[in-house]
Amino acid sequence: MGYSSAGRVIEVGEHVMGISPGDVVACAGAGHANHAEIVSVPANLCVAVPDSVSSAAAAMTTIAAIGLHGIRVADVRVGDRVAVIGCGLVGQLVCRLLMSTGADVFALDLDAARCEAARRAGVDQAMVVEKETASRIRAMTAGVGVDHAIITAASGSNAALLLAADIARDKGSVVVVGDVPVEIPRAPMYRKELSLTVSRSYGPGRYDSEYEERGLDYPIGYVRWTEQRNMQAILSLQARGRLRLDDLIDEVVPVGRAEDAYARLLAPPEQRPVGAIVLSYDEGPSTDGAPASISLELEVPPAPPGRSLTSGVVRVGLVGPGGFATQVLVPGLQAAGARLQVVGGGSGPSAAAAQRLGFERVADSERAVLEADDVDAVVIATRHGSHARLTIDALRAGKHVFCEKPLVLDQEELQAVLEQAAEAERVLAVGFNRRFAPMFGQISDFVRSTGSRLTLVYRVSAGRVPADAWVHDLSQGGGRALGEACHFVDTLAALAASPVTAVAAVGHGHPDLPLQARDNLVVSLEFADGSVGAIVYVADGSGRLPKERLEAFCGTRTAILDDFVGLELHDEHETRREQASTQDKG
Repeated sequence: MGYSSAGRVIEVGEHVMGISPGDVVACAGAGHANHAEIVSVPANLCVAVPDSVSSAAAAMTTIAAIGLHGIRVADVRVGDRVAVIGCGLVGQLVCRLLMSTGADVFALDLDAARCEAARRAGVDQAMVVEKETASRIRAMTAGVGVDHAIITAASGSNAALLLAADIARDKGSVVVVGDVPVEIPRAPMYRKELSLTVSRSYGPGRYDSEYEERGLDYPIGYVRWTEQRNMQAILSLQARGRLRLDDLIDEVVPVGRAEDAYARLLAPPEQRPVGAIVLSYDEGPSTDGAPASISLELEVPPAPPGRSLTSGVVRVGLVGPGGFATQVLVPGLQAAGARLQVVGGGSGPSAAAAQRLGFERVADSERAVLEADDVDAVVIATRHGSHARLTIDALRAGKHVFCEKPLVLDQEELQAVLEQAAEAERVLAVGFNRRFAPMFGQISDFVRSTGSRLTLVYRVSAGRVPADAWVHDLSQGGGRALGEACHFVDTLAALAASPVTAVAAVGHGHPDLPLQARDNLVVSLEFADGSVGAIVYVADGSGRLPKERLEAFCGTRTAILDDFVGLELHDEHETRREQASTQDKG
């Protein structure tokens, strides 16, 4: 049951933007925003709640959005006269929203208590529906009638619809928000040429699975007020003091007394609450906003024996001849003595540049590179989202593979790649180069010779990347943590010479980016041998700072590697310093 709720975020999905664990959000949607302690709600049906809005009031956001969409369907303008027929909870909300627009509001209901509640809220006219109601309204409007009649009643008869047609002006509008039979004689509609619209729930996007389930938003230039934007408007009005909802809450009931709350709603009309009953739940152990901990186990297939590269010169095919590939990988392959056989998968200019670097030909597709008979090893340097697919296809085609980091973007891809690598019995290498830097080798020898556990700190001043850059797109780039900071996880794991057994991370970044694309990160690592490591990966700060600094502490020794050009090795007796003329990251 239920479709309107508010609560604190425990965890967010990988494509969610603008919402983080610990945020308070208002939620919508039958089957999603249920009456429950924990719910799972699609991103387009969640809205962040301003600090000044109470959770109890925020829980009514969706119900209020229903009323707001009805007002938008009626196309109410400043100074319009609007009759609200039915002053239950939705009707009370519609009355208050209409007052915030500057409309002249007539609140109509069979129940005097509901009319009185609307009057206390400040409506211009509130009256119990009687035989003379229509004539009274015409008299109050100089015989014209109201511009719009919004029906928010729930009834088994069409009396509300007949009243709406009676009090609407010539060419006026009737909007059905409530649950009433849409049955009306043709004559009153024809005589005034009235428009009749049945309002659909919270707004554009409702019942569209592409919007609600997959999170594909409508461009604001074409659809100004979607479901989510209507919800945002409700919360914004409250935060600015233009809309009050707290005084509409009749009672906040602990969920343990939910049965009593429902019983009140089924009581005789005179005993039912005029306002809302809100169910409350204990927040449990994550009230500090810390995400729930999740444990994942991955079965890694054992490496088969006997893998070896092709004897003699290795013939290489390159997929993805972008800047990094042509400036770093291709010269490295040439220096290693590889034969540059075929390049493909890039745009025309990048492929042509790679051919100028020494490739024998340009292929017309990625697949042509992967399946070429004269290629022994494939180098994959495309955008991150295609790495897993291309790696699997290349291994399946019988090629050795060098894949630029990251190898994959999720656990499912990783398992698929490892399984294919085990079956293919080919070399699969990932472009984690820092562990091969000459100065890294010196540090490794220096600190590991003690046999002590290590404390490692890696600071990376990565610099800013535009928020709309592809690396931030979780499907193409995976975010900078997966796409770039993975380098430094590998470096510390290589230095500790021990597998990672625990990891934790916190971060911040551009507010429009999803959590996984935040680019100011602090990552803590624990290794199987008891060593620990910290990675501070930052986009903020001065661009004048050298990019990378690695510090290692163990026993009585300390080693510092400064951007792969400076090296300091400290022990109890001496300090050795080395400065390279050129940077070598391996």
